[in-house]
Amino acid sequence: MLNSIKNIAFAGAGNLAWHLAHGLKKQGYTISGVWSREPANALALADSCEAAVCKEVSDLREGADMIVIAVPDKAIENIARSIGKFDGMVVHTAGSVSVDVFAAIFERCGVLYPLQTFSREIPLELDEVPFFVESSSSEGLSAIKQVALKLSRKVYETDSQQRLLLHVAAVFAGNYSNLMYIIGNELLKNCNLPPEVLHPLLLETARKAVAGDPLKMQTGPARRNDTITIEKHVKALALQPEYAEAYRLLSQLISKKYH
Repeated sequence: MLNSIKNIAFAGAGNLAWHLAHGLKKQGYTISGVWSREPANALALADSCEAAVCKEVSDLREGADMIVIAVPDKAIENIARSIGKFDGMVVHTAGSVSVDVFAAIFERCGVLYPLQTFSREIPLELDEVPFFVESSSSEGLSAIKQVALKLSRKVYETDSQQRLLLHVAAVFAGNYSNLMYIIGNELLKNCNLPPEVLHPLLLETARKAVAGDPLKMQTGPARRNDTITIEKHVKALALQPEYAEAYRLLSQLISKKYH
């Protein structure tokens, strides 16, 4: 039954749904239907996957063995309730939402969470993306895992609390580091220097962090406990007090790691 999933429908047609739907189709699955709050997005994804466009969320049930809910976290429960009675498998793709969101709605449910940032226009090799799976039953877990293994060779079983902390780690490592790039670019533009001068540093920092232990790779004035340079930097940010505050806090966090 669950181990014979062939037809998969999507609630949501954003960047994540786009990559998952195409990845699954490439692996031989049929994308049976697509629904989105934005009809144009549903039409674009459905056309590209030879799927039906669903006008109502409940229409996703037609011919589907699995429904993937790939929508913003706050919308997952409402979308799940809108599906109605469904005997197949329903999964969401969120990092910070417990599998228990489905507890009172579906008997067969779980999570299929890929740890990656997705942009529709940027191709990705899904087989290198870590997928984290969870289910309300061992049978369900086996079924979701089989689907995940068709997409990636890196599949891990985690519970909801582990996945929540994983999501926090991803926000620190991904979202917050990108904010640092944004701030760095802004500061360079303010002094009429091209942001490209940071690129070799960014690439080498990322390479070292991935190749070894980031704790051992840390450099900079806070790592050296160079308080004179830190104060110069803080004063240089006098016209941007929010950046000065962030700089001081981050310096303190780094210093506590090493001194």
